[in-house]
Amino acid sequence: MYGKCGSVEDARKVFDCLPETDVVAWTTVIAGYGLHGHARTAILLYDRMVELGVKPNSVTIASLMYSCSHAGIIDEGLRLFSDLRKVHGLMPNPEHYFCLVDMLGRAGRIEEAYRLIEDMPFKPSASLWGAMLGACVLHENVELGEVAATHLFMLEPENTGNYVLLAKIYATAGRWQAVQELRKMMLKRGLGKKPGSSAVDVRSESCQVLMQ
Repeated sequence: MYGKCGSVEDARKVFDCLPETDVVAWTTVIAGYGLHGHARTAILLYDRMVELGVKPNSVTIASLMYSCSHAGIIDEGLRLFSDLRKVHGLMPNPEHYFCLVDMLGRAGRIEEAYRLIEDMPFKPSASLWGAMLGACVLHENVELGEVAATHLFMLEPENTGNYVLLAKIYATAGRWQAVQELRKMMLKRGLGKKPGSSAVDVRSESCQVLMQ
């Protein structure tokens, strides 16, 4: 409870006073630190947990990878993903792959993130392709942005947000004809009936991508 409310110090005091600490207790305090921007401390606790012989579960690793993603600690995130199978004998689940794709995408390692999606033993979800598309917007990757958006158009055909994100990528690259073609596609599919706009900064110029 303390960890969720942001009082990680109080959560740690309660944890330190426990007569016995199982994986649930460790995971709770680790997640609390990670959730509130203390990824390094969360990783130190994880390493201590392993040293003491407490085996983490899938939730433990997922919460740590999420923390690493938002803190930009890529090497630690990759180590955790590797530890899942090699150290703890756990199989990565879709959430772990999502965290890793999000982490690599935020760091600009978009091609690596895409290869991971192609090789994963699960059918990629809309949220995973969404993370990929968001990374392509951030790092202005047109080619893989189109790939991610195409999958999202099939998985979430009525989600206009995906069209807007792809339009942002096109606008940033100066591909205004592609923006117009995307707008026509939306209208053909009965989307974007209400006029709207998305502000896009392109080399210090503010452009409006109209999706109506």
